[in-house]
Amino acid sequence: MTTASAHERLLHTRSRRSRRWPADDPGSLPLAMLLTMVGVMVSALLVPMVLTQIESTRDHIRRINALNAALTGVDVALGHIRAANDGFGGGVLAGLPCGPLSGDVGVGGTARYQVTIDYFAVDPQGQPDSWIAANRFPCAAGGGTPTMPTYALLRSQGTDQPTGDFGSVASRSVQGTYTFHTTDLSLAGGLIRVYNSPVSNLCMDAGSDSPAVGDNLRMKHCSPASSEQTFAYNNNLTLVLVSSKTTSLPRGMCLDAGATHAVGSPVQFQPCASATSPQQQWIFNDNANFEGTLPDGITLDGFCFNVQYPPSSGGVVLGSALCRGGPDHFQTFSPEASVGTGAAGAAAEQLVNVTQFGRCLEMTAPGAYLIAWPCKQAPDPSNTWKQKWALPAISAGADSGTGRITTTFQSGLVCLESPGPTAVGGYVLVQSCPASGTPENMTWTVYTDTGVYETSYRIEDYYGHCLAPADQAATPPDFHPGGHQISKVVVEVCSGSPLQKWNARANILQGQPLKDITEK
Repeated sequence: MTTASAHERLLHTRSRRSRRWPADDPGSLPLAMLLTMVGVMVSALLVPMVLTQIESTRDHIRRINALNAALTGVDVALGHIRAANDGFGGGVLAGLPCGPLSGDVGVGGTARYQVTIDYFAVDPQGQPDSWIAANRFPCAAGGGTPTMPTYALLRSQGTDQPTGDFGSVASRSVQGTYTFHTTDLSLAGGLIRVYNSPVSNLCMDAGSDSPAVGDNLRMKHCSPASSEQTFAYNNNLTLVLVSSKTTSLPRGMCLDAGATHAVGSPVQFQPCASATSPQQQWIFNDNANFEGTLPDGITLDGFCFNVQYPPSSGGVVLGSALCRGGPDHFQTFSPEASVGTGAAGAAAEQLVNVTQFGRCLEMTAPGAYLIAWPCKQAPDPSNTWKQKWALPAISAGADSGTGRITTTFQSGLVCLESPGPTAVGGYVLVQSCPASGTPENMTWTVYTDTGVYETSYRIEDYYGHCLAPADQAATPPDFHPGGHQISKVVVEVCSGSPLQKWNARANILQGQPLKDITEK
């Protein structure tokens, strides 16, 4: 055997070295370890971030489940309220739920809800808990309220925790206001102010939300939404304090000045009579006075409400010297639109606005703009005044009629006049009617129920614009200088707005009854 040469041995050694793995190279070890350490450190940093994201996601899911549970509680309460009916479209007060109502969400789920229900005569939106506690209707143990509410406040809590008091577990709260729809649109009531009072904002006041028999009517500074100042003007011409209606006194307490009216007789609270009593009838007359009637319930007797002075401590008595006189600060009153229409309406040849319920179309003077003034009353149908309108005839089976809209002023016939084809927002006037023919600007189409909400109960001029009180939300509002927030009457682009509806059926505004939905 021959011995390999030195050159061959060198080649063999180089060949073996070339086959070594990189890891076997001492110079490559620090880089590999560094990469491993970086990977481990990054993983360590990501773990808490991932865990935090997981927990955050779980928290969001819990909050979503809690919110859904709270909304379910609102739906359940609505279902119970709507179930309080006689099956024929009539409500049943005894069936109204009192709550609180509670339950689980879903089959086998852990989410729960609890909802409380409170009933009111006036809108509770934005009121503090103290006001809610003081003004909610009493509710019977088995359900039901003593008198018809106008609003129900629904307050619902939801959680995804299967146990624990709602105050001690994570929960979310939702509230909303349910508006009841009744055939008596004046039920909500409102404030009755003294016209142009020299002392700021004086309103009729009962002294409490449940005055005793014989308590005197008084005057106090106006307090919007106060149950002590919320009066309704019923279609039998009685003035009732809305909050005074109870189980034992379902008609409430009415204003009464005794069987025989006399100067100085105090206006007091007495139980509303089951059959209309003339001594409790008050006519909002053509001079904005609340005037009494003779025992026949029709003939005005000349005795009107008078504010005593000093008004901060005084009451209201009957007076007669200036009854039916010009506007003053003690015999002239300005009810809010929500007080109601009394007996006013189509049967009395009046045009009652739907949004400004309690306000009727009235002329001021020939050639001047019209206004939406508190609806006046005329128990004697032979009376004539500035709120009586003769409308175009509507044929049997038809839903509209076209022609003049007229009234009588100082033995002369005057016609409603549109401001013209391009005067959107312009004032509607009254002018002397022509001897013959009807010009375009005095031609109106009056609609009844067309079967379509948008077109029902509106009054269109020849040019396709609709009669409406000017929007009170405008800046600045265009008010008539007399009275309180009295809108001038204009024509607007027809839109289906309730401001453009006149003499509508009682439930025309029935729609989405749940409003003011917020999370608390």
